[in-house]
Amino acid sequence: MLGGLFALPAGGLPKFIWLSAVFSVFNTVQCMVAPLGMSRRIYSQQPHQVTPLTSHVFAAWTALSAVLRYQCAFNMGNEVLYDITFWSYVIAGTHFVSEIVVYKTSKIPGPVLSTFCVAITSILWMIKDRDIYIK
Repeated sequence: MLGGLFALPAGGLPKFIWLSAVFSVFNTVQCMVAPLGMSRRIYSQQPHQVTPLTSHVFAAWTALSAVLRYQCAFNMGNEVLYDITFWSYVIAGTHFVSEIVVYKTSKIPGPVLSTFCVAITSILWMIKDRDIYIK
């Protein structure tokens, strides 16, 4: 009976988005519990700029992203939710590119690479499969 409540739509994209939501929850907890740990690794070129406050703000953004991604994964046919989730990946990807290229707070290779890969993969996959889910 409960299986239908937790069933993801068909296809790989909903599963990928759901997994991204799960990892976002872990990242949120990590930024709240140990605010200087992972954040300083991501922004390794300027670790002195990472404070508990910046880490907590990052956690809040990541928590919002997790909620969007989770809801989108289960409601792939909701055009507004799909588009907002898409743009959340664009914002995340743009943020990390700017931190690498403009502000020089992160570098590749480094922990930022996995986050950037998830953002790019999500953006491209959501563009490719949009017509499958949004009718």
